[in-house]
Amino acid sequence: MSFSKKIVLHCPNGIPASMTELAAQLVKDGVKFVAVVGPACREIENMVDDASISAGSPDQNFVLTSSHLGESIEEAIEFAERLTGEYEGPVQLVEVVQ
Repeated sequence: MSFSKKIVLHCPNGIPASMTELAAQLVKDGVKFVAVVGPACREIENMVDDASISAGSPDQNFVLTSSHLGESIEEAIEFAERLTGEYEGPVQLVEVVQ
């Protein structure tokens, strides 16, 4: 699966078993922004940040992230839609239920 430049990642059941691999794939696919929604959103945000750092060159692999604890998917999508400049574009919703 390839990802859009801007995604909202919904993980309603906490940290998915495949999260480390998913985070690496997001970076590899050139995702520029990830908003995370769900009970472990802060931890998942950190995992995406770690994958971005592990990938090397910050100029090529920087991913802007945000966590949205207690917010709805719709609120996170609205937040993502407001980003402009290099973060402009459609928002892809990715739901991971494991």
